Amino acid sequence: MTYEKYVFVELPGDDQPIPAGLFQLDTDLGVGQFEYGRRYLLRQNAIALDPVNLPLSETTFVTKKNNGIFGVIGDVIPDSWGKFILSKKLKVPFGTLSDQKLLNLADSNCVGALCFGDSPARPTTPTVPPAPFADLKEIAHLFDKVMKDEDLPPEVLYLLQQGTSLGGAQPKCAVAKDGKEYIAKFESSKTLIKFPRIEYATMTLARKVGITTPAIHLEEIAGRAVYLIERFDRKEGHRLPFLSAMALSNLDIDELENGSYLALAADMRKFTKYTKRDLEQLYQRIVFNVMVRNGDDHLRNHGFVYTGHWSLSPAYDIVPMVAQSKVDFHLCLELGTLGTVASLENILSRCDAFGITRGKAREIIAQTKDCLADWENIMKTAEVTKSDIDSIRRSFEF
Repeated sequence: MTYEKYVFVELPGDDQPIPAGLFQLDTDLGVGQFEYGRRYLLRQNAIALDPVNLPLSETTFVTKKNNGIFGVIGDVIPDSWGKFILSKKLKVPFGTLSDQKLLNLADSNCVGALCFGDSPARPTTPTVPPAPFADLKEIAHLFDKVMKDEDLPPEVLYLLQQGTSLGGAQPKCAVAKDGKEYIAKFESSKTLIKFPRIEYATMTLARKVGITTPAIHLEEIAGRAVYLIERFDRKEGHRLPFLSAMALSNLDIDELENGSYLALAADMRKFTKYTKRDLEQLYQRIVFNVMVRNGDDHLRNHGFVYTGHWSLSPAYDIVPMVAQSKVDFHLCLELGTLGTVASLENILSRCDAFGITRGKAREIIAQTKDCLADWENIMKTAEVTKSDIDSIRRSFEF
């Protein structure tokens, strides 16, 4: 059986999504094909949806990775939270929705600038505005209900679906506030640790260190904290093209143990415009992830955004690991000659791959350590509870 969709993209300077090419999937064999449209290739402002794996050309691209779903198309598919909500809405068991069904269910709140259609005439992906900020209280209550497996009336399901294409495992939704678009992250009733305040404080520390971050806010909604992070893939009402490091890596889901900052750096040299700046920024994030024990630095939590050129996106989803004892720690991605080992020796071992001298690397490490010395006060300022601070204390003992 063949699944077929025309892939549209919103390009800077255009008011409407443009048909970029045709995606076909043999669902029996798990083989995908993609071809750019000839008219698209002739456009002066055409961009490669993935400049490394799908460069602009008349080539018919073929993949067997991830059941035939090209990485940049897979970026649109929701992660566990979105799949959970959609399965509740459709009343089907969690994990039973196929990738092509999930693509059909995507809406305009999904990450990046892609949408899909049954013909090149127009996309069929529904346009869904982000939730008004005033609705967050109701959404917070609905999240609680759905986590308790309570039945919900159809007229409120659209509010829950706001967060289905944004990735991640925590409750979230797209929200508009003061003319800007954000992702709102909520406390989960399934976890003892309240992560919104911790993530806000950690991202505050990241900015203090010199890591590029989006605008962030901490709000009190219905008696609990909600963390808002501005969407860097949105600008003045327009969607901006996005490419995850997962897509760029061209790894199958079963090959994630091969994820590598070193390979990511090598790929960045092929297509980012300000490569030296972006590689130094990536190295800074590696150092920070090691020193706060961010064990969630996987390939989906790094990305690239197109704003007239491709560049490393602002940082997102950085949270210290909950640890009760001091144990050996590994990042998700290879960072040096010792693989994923989160140690000073490994941080320094391949700094050259990021265009960083050993002297400069030691400066970055020292600066990061100095900035993190005040981590507990930053957490207290964000009103993180004492018990939650104690739960992450080991993560700051580098």
